[in-house]
Amino acid sequence: MKTAQGLFLLLTLTVGLLAAPPCRVQVFAQQRGCCKERDSLSSRTWRQNGLSLENCTRLNEKKDGDNVLQPAGFVWWDGQCA
Repeated sequence: MKTAQGLFLLLTLTVGLLAAPPCRVQVFAQQRGCCKERDSLSSRTWRQNGLSLENCTRLNEKKDGDNVLQPAGFVWWDGQCA
């Protein structure tokens, strides 16, 4: 009886793992920070635009083409932002 229960449990776990849809790690990872923009390079005033890190990176590639994690261009991902 115990052998049958063990086999049933093993079979159930195997089928469950194989049937579960694959998930992307990034879906569960929460990147801290917020996306910020400024109107000119001389401006020290940054405003939040509400974009995700992925979209912020895309916007940065369009506008600046630099490192989105550095506040050098028009678009910046501020990792300290709450």
